[in-house]
Amino acid sequence: MIRASNKLIRYPFSATYVSGLFEHWQKNPQSVPEGWRQYFSEQINGGVGVQGTTSLNPLDHAKQIQLLYRTYYMFRMFFVCGHQLADLDPLNLPHTKEYGRVKGSRPEMTLDSFGFKKEELDIPIYFGNKDQRSFIYPFMEAKEEWTIREIYDRLSQIYTKKYGVEYIHMVSTEQKHWVEQEMDRIAQWKPSKETQTATWQRLARVDLFNEFLKNRFTTSKRFGIEGTDTLIVGLEALVDQCVQNKVEHIIVGMAHRGRLSTLANVFKKPLEIIFAEFQNKYSKEIEESWGNIGDVKYHLGVTRDQQFPDGHHIRMTMLPNPSHLEAVNPVVQGKTRALQDICGNKQNCLGIIIHGDAAMAGQGVVYESLQLENLTGYSNEGVIHVVVNNQIGFTTTPIDSRSGLYCTDVAKAIDVPIIHVNADDPDLVEEIFKIAVRFRQQFKKDIVIDLIGYRRYGHNEQDQPAFTQPQMYEIINKQKPVFQLYDQQLRKNGVIADDFANTEIKKLNNILETAYKNIQKETFDKVHWVPKPWEKIQQVTKWGKVKDTGVALKDLLELNEKVNKLPAELTVHPQVKRIYEQRKQSIEQGKGIDFGTAEALAFGTLLHEGFSIRLSGQDCERGTFSQRHAVINDQKKDVKYYPLRNQIPTGGNNRFEVYNSPLSEYGVLGFEYGYSQSNPNVLTIWEGQFGDFANGAQIMIDNFITSGESKWNVPSGLVMMLPHGLDGQGPEHSSGRMERFLQLMDDDPNIVFQMKEQRIKRQILDSNFQVCVCSNPSNYFHSLRRQLRRDFRKPLILFNSKRLLKFSKATSDISLFLEGTRFHRLIPDTHEEIKPPKEISKVVICYGQVYYDILQKRQDTKRNDVAIIRVEQLAPFPYDHFRVVAQQYENAEFVFCQEEHQNSGAWQYLEPRIQNVLSLLHQQSKIKHQYLTFCGRRPSASTASGSPTVHKQELEKLLSILFQ
Repeated sequence: MIRASNKLIRYPFSATYVSGLFEHWQKNPQSVPEGWRQYFSEQINGGVGVQGTTSLNPLDHAKQIQLLYRTYYMFRMFFVCGHQLADLDPLNLPHTKEYGRVKGSRPEMTLDSFGFKKEELDIPIYFGNKDQRSFIYPFMEAKEEWTIREIYDRLSQIYTKKYGVEYIHMVSTEQKHWVEQEMDRIAQWKPSKETQTATWQRLARVDLFNEFLKNRFTTSKRFGIEGTDTLIVGLEALVDQCVQNKVEHIIVGMAHRGRLSTLANVFKKPLEIIFAEFQNKYSKEIEESWGNIGDVKYHLGVTRDQQFPDGHHIRMTMLPNPSHLEAVNPVVQGKTRALQDICGNKQNCLGIIIHGDAAMAGQGVVYESLQLENLTGYSNEGVIHVVVNNQIGFTTTPIDSRSGLYCTDVAKAIDVPIIHVNADDPDLVEEIFKIAVRFRQQFKKDIVIDLIGYRRYGHNEQDQPAFTQPQMYEIINKQKPVFQLYDQQLRKNGVIADDFANTEIKKLNNILETAYKNIQKETFDKVHWVPKPWEKIQQVTKWGKVKDTGVALKDLLELNEKVNKLPAELTVHPQVKRIYEQRKQSIEQGKGIDFGTAEALAFGTLLHEGFSIRLSGQDCERGTFSQRHAVINDQKKDVKYYPLRNQIPTGGNNRFEVYNSPLSEYGVLGFEYGYSQSNPNVLTIWEGQFGDFANGAQIMIDNFITSGESKWNVPSGLVMMLPHGLDGQGPEHSSGRMERFLQLMDDDPNIVFQMKEQRIKRQILDSNFQVCVCSNPSNYFHSLRRQLRRDFRKPLILFNSKRLLKFSKATSDISLFLEGTRFHRLIPDTHEEIKPPKEISKVVICYGQVYYDILQKRQDTKRNDVAIIRVEQLAPFPYDHFRVVAQQYENAEFVFCQEEHQNSGAWQYLEPRIQNVLSLLHQQSKIKHQYLTFCGRRPSASTASGSPTVHKQELEKLLSILFQ
């Protein structure tokens, strides 16, 4: 018998190395490290020997140590490379990177490859007490002595099944041991007859549904799940496990592949609705309502409340998504986090993200989203990731789509287990999905399932895959569908009888046929199946009229004392202390209130009214330009202080959250958009470090934020804050690219000709989002409060000037914050020094910080015949207000001025809208000059000059032209 040390089992020391150490130890024990001295002493003094002898020839001992460490090496190889031995591919494609799951060939892991001789295979080895044996591997607990043959057979049994697990990269020993226990259990596990019958019924529903769609809608794209059908039974098993774990919310994000099957079988979306969508049947209410242009059927989302036999309820949500693969991932995480914050229990809300194999490896947003999981401000305490692995991406095989071994390699970056499983083993798939839930619930971490199957048809059903993968599709065409294989298996094994199976199939076909016939009836209307509305928008009239966003003076003064008076025990940086002293003083004196103070007042008053605030972005705790300091860091202790939380009753600190985000735009903005969907009573804000950082999130802006309500009827009140303004600091940090946002607006420039009244009622309600540029702090204050002081929600894009944050002339008096005041979409010229409206010769229309440059130039040139109109809400354009203001200047010329280049900024959006108003007023003989002219920088490929000198020259030139 040989005694083994479990302490060294997980380290791959070579036998040559160990025997060399042993020789040194024999000559001089002090010549080897202490741990090895102790180990060799234990082996000799502990009576290690063969056939009961207590004495040992040193040469024999060296050989036994070599044998022992070959055993250790065998363990280690299975731990690290065992997943490559698994039978994962239903098609058994050639084991190369071109076809198959890995690059190169499987490692050789035979007894010969480990260097074992035949006579060594049955030597008993003692591996210590039960705890020590368990540390090596769970199955070792069964007995004290194991032979090499027994160990190899058991490891082979575990690692050559139809699943493979990558887990050795994980840090936690506890988590790795848990995974090993589950692997060991599955190796011995056999499903019950009842379980297999239920799995058969689930798989039958999937198969018959897919066949029905294929036969009834032969020319339609449906992106079927055939080839990875067991995704559906796996998801249903996952829901079963969630019921046992008392999960209350499940939020799913997935691409188009298999979406219809998931909606029908997991979410139980009525079949009539799905079939109606194939025939383009929509309700009249949807067709006639604003903005509901809809989307293709395999992009739509649903919400369903399901009650289970034990009385437990789960609300299940499938998020809608565009064709941009993986873009929905951070949206799932954001929505899940918002629900977790509402529930107060992260374990009760589970996010599930279903990936494609090529997209998992190729799309950068995958990593951006994964990286959020262990961050305080973004963690869901575990997301379950499922890869629907077709072993192909459209027409691209793994040799061209990834560099790593598996498509899931990116997930190793966040220290989570990855389970690869053969999609043609329904029983195993169900069990793996249940394991995923249990791991997430126990360890509050992500887990990844790589469901390896194939795609029976092309990228869509009209595509011909044999053009590009002829050999692969020759194999696929010969492959029986998984339901046929499973059905034959269960009938052969006597699990289900022929009569039962035939009756069930007939019943399921009748359900499909009945649903199809129902949609032919004239009374059918699909409007009843739409996403769940928000549960409750807080009663906005409690604090005054909806449009009035001003606050009582006593409330502002009380807020000032709570927020701007810092505690004496806090050691505050002198500059930060001065900022808070100045804020307090400006409110007390009622003048000189700057943008940072106005923002704090907006946040504080909303908190006072019962709303919540969530602000996220790069360095947003302090603010890129040191303007915010919403979080104060004690200079001597590791303590963070949140002044605005003093405005919240005890126990409600989570109502004001500020998080510095990772250096990501696409992922973080998507997260905040998802967060904004779940709770309309939270002011959810994403702040770009600079405005042009939104470039990195353009997919999220185009496909979710600006069009989500129009396509999917999903409202959002998300605020995007984008620092913007030309200050001579170069092209990269000057422009927030407002022209791109304005191009996405859906308001009609010809609406002015259809106006029957002076005002457009509920204009913003009928628009897809808002774009504002506030030129003074009070309007900024009202713009933020207006977001929650309505009975609806729309995204708000705020372009904030960097220069005006500390600009002495860009301050507001407290009177502009008080009751009865509101946001001004447009600010007319009210300066007393200018002439009466009829004597004005020129009206300059502008927005943003250039207003102060124009104002200064007017004062310098003493041109009191020039009026300046500021547009604060660029979109939707305030036609009604501008019309009232413009018609006062009956003799004036109208000029539009912006600091941006002519092909940038708001000019191209505003020009047709302003021009239409002027044309209408001219037709009505209310103004003499009807044409609008432009004054600004000439078109440029770059947004701004990198030279402060050139910037000043350009600005002076345009101002000189303006006042000619």
